[in-house]
Amino acid sequence: MSDYHSDALVFFGAAWDLVFKTLFPALQAMIKRGHLDVPVIGVARAGWNLEQLQARAHGEPLGDEGVRLAKRSYGWPENEKFLVPGAVYGHFAVGVGVRGANARREWM
Repeated sequence: MSDYHSDALVFFGAAWDLVFKTLFPALQAMIKRGHLDVPVIGVARAGWNLEQLQARAHGEPLGDEGVRLAKRSYGWPENEKFLVPGAVYGHFAVGVGVRGANARREWM
């Protein structure tokens, strides 16, 4: 295994049947076993709204209890309606911001 860490897992084709039948179950298994500890971002074709994509990915919306449990797994306050932890801004600036700036300089 490498020492590389990703900030998120992004995949395209989230609305495709093959993704629904193969990738979604694999991601769920990885989460259940503790092997996936980053946000998962699915990108779908134009014309799908967030509710349609969430229904496809989850089968149904998480609901209040599911959201509360997800927050608990991240160690976040469970009853906050909207929360961006303070460390996110620093993490973004150091991680994505610096890497993006360096990549842009190299590209230019």
